[in-house]
Amino acid sequence: MQPFGPDDLAQAQRLYAAADPNARALLDWLIAHPDQRADGATIAADLGFPDNRLVGRATYALGLAAAADDRARPWHESQMGYLMTGEMAGLFGRARG
Repeated sequence: MQPFGPDDLAQAQRLYAAADPNARALLDWLIAHPDQRADGATIAADLGFPDNRLVGRATYALGLAAAADDRARPWHESQMGYLMTGEMAGLFGRARG
């Protein structure tokens, strides 16, 4: 799979459009917090999710949708949490419209 690049607006638009409401909320949170690492519990609390499992499910669904377009997830994941770079946040902000 290829990483999203700065010229992959069409792919980013497809991923954003395919997202269910929880996944879209997660993408919106990542777009609004570029270069900021946060764990699932923090993101879930900010989004009003009852627990962080919804964050995990959203990342899983988005990851599958990205892979179907031969793209890697547009954020970084680690034990420390999730992080979307400023470059990816800009791309997905444009994709959101």
